[in-house]
Amino acid sequence: MSENRTALEEALATTWQLVEAWRSTGDRIATRATDRATGEPVQIVAVFCAADGIATARLAREIGALERVAHQPAAVPLLASGRAHGWLFMVTPWYESSLRESIARHGPLRLEDALAHAIGVADLLHFAHGLGMTHGAVSSDALFPSGAELHLGAFGNVQQIRTSSERSRTTTRDVAGLARVLFEMVNGVPWSAHQAFPDTLPEPVAHFFHRALGPDHTGRFATAIAFAQALCIVREQILQPESAVRGRDADHDDVVQELPLSDGADRSLRVLHALLDRAEVADVAPAADDPLVLQCWSRADAQLHAGDARLVALQCRWRLLAERDPVGALRAAQQAPHASAVLPYRARALAALGRAAEARTVAVRSWFDDVALDLSGVRSLVMALLLTRAFDMAALVSVSEFARGVLDPVILAAGQTSVARGVAPRLTSAAQTRTLRAIESAIDRRVPWTAELLVDPRWDSLRADRRFAMLLARAKASWTT
Repeated sequence: MSENRTALEEALATTWQLVEAWRSTGDRIATRATDRATGEPVQIVAVFCAADGIATARLAREIGALERVAHQPAAVPLLASGRAHGWLFMVTPWYESSLRESIARHGPLRLEDALAHAIGVADLLHFAHGLGMTHGAVSSDALFPSGAELHLGAFGNVQQIRTSSERSRTTTRDVAGLARVLFEMVNGVPWSAHQAFPDTLPEPVAHFFHRALGPDHTGRFATAIAFAQALCIVREQILQPESAVRGRDADHDDVVQELPLSDGADRSLRVLHALLDRAEVADVAPAADDPLVLQCWSRADAQLHAGDARLVALQCRWRLLAERDPVGALRAAQQAPHASAVLPYRARALAALGRAAEARTVAVRSWFDDVALDLSGVRSLVMALLLTRAFDMAALVSVSEFARGVLDPVILAAGQTSVARGVAPRLTSAAQTRTLRAIESAIDRRVPWTAELLVDPRWDSLRADRRFAMLLARAKASWTT
């Protein structure tokens, strides 16, 4: 084992300088090091694959989870990962202490900071739950302060949600864990089921804790997004008196009315698309009677004419995701049939209705004639291709988006589904070349998803291609040096 560890150290030494001896942390080893290029302190965690298959699988799951939430600001950044001489390793920033140790040393956090941190972590959990992952061990020991930020790590217990009952049980556990962390941040002591809530808490905060941690489990928050929304209301009540909130909203309405109409409409469209983005990741329809939804719809309807392509595209997407009504979406698309912004949603509606040939025609036209689609348009384009079993085209679009640095979870999952179908050998010669060039570009820029080429069996279908084998060797060299 010591000889193998020496080989690992030699492989890592080109990029990181180890500054401490290895220490055992359960089923893995870890050490502190310094990045030779930036001088930043990092932590390296490694598992010897031949010695412990379970530990290797746990670390591989943790690496995969961190890659999938890499763009979330509340997640511990994954700086690097790979294999070297039989070891699987990952590199993350070095944190001096966990949140629990920081609170024990410096006392509780300011209420405003604690609320902001909890909302950020809840947003991360909501995103992860939408991908079918649960953290499984949310606590102050798994959170790490870094300047003004708080990062969630310790994804070693991450689980994949397989059934609706399992989703309800495991996501609720994550949310309850975050509620206990918030209590500790605010009060400076860990939560205990037998203790009373301090009388010094502001009334909105005390009411929130009674619901989130009280004895009535049926009334607790079932989802991370509900938890975050309730905290946002609490923060609003604490930081701004009710009269100030009303005055601010009135001022905001006046400003919107004074600006050019397109500006107010653009803001409303962006908000509604953002709500649908979350719905698409979480597969939970947004509430049509939500006050924010009603306000944004009324502003958009008032400021845009009925045939405006942006409004038509949003109407199509809303009917597809929120109302599950592809017939209504297709009828809405007919208001602006040839506008590039509408084509991806028109293709998706046709695909959902089983009209595969028409859907593929529209999808191909929207991709090759308009490469400047927004993210939601590309999502709908890829989903339409998957629905019509055009896996080769879906793989091409997904990989091309990856090469541009788009790490959207829906597109990533669609791309992996396409590749898993073994479609690459069936691509035309020109399409294969374009796909491989996209992968090559992503490897050169060390886009995080390319690390999956080393360990994910879903890419096995490409390994028989000689050009891909060369790219695989290139990726291995990129991620292990």
